[in-house]
Amino acid sequence: MVYSKWGDEKMTITRLKEKNQVTLPKKIVERLHLKKDELFEVKIEKNYIVLIPVELKPKYTPQELEKINKLITKEKKKAKTIKAGKKFLSYINNIK
Repeated sequence: MVYSKWGDEKMTITRLKEKNQVTLPKKIVERLHLKKDELFEVKIEKNYIVLIPVELKPKYTPQELEKINKLITKEKKKAKTIKAGKKFLSYINNIK
């Protein structure tokens, strides 16, 4: 058992591995119900590394994504292939 240099509190030691990877102790993973591919906010507070589990919420709802995909499909049909040159510059200038 290892004791912290800041007190008598028991602690677990882990090692910084290749590619800056750190393995979280099993007890911590179980206690916090962490799962594979969990995302963390990583920050420094004083001289400590702090890991905070986070959950990302999608930017768009499934309904919004469906509308976006329909719009893309519709607009894709209107697309033109234009070679670089005068025609291209004329086309770009007309868009503005």
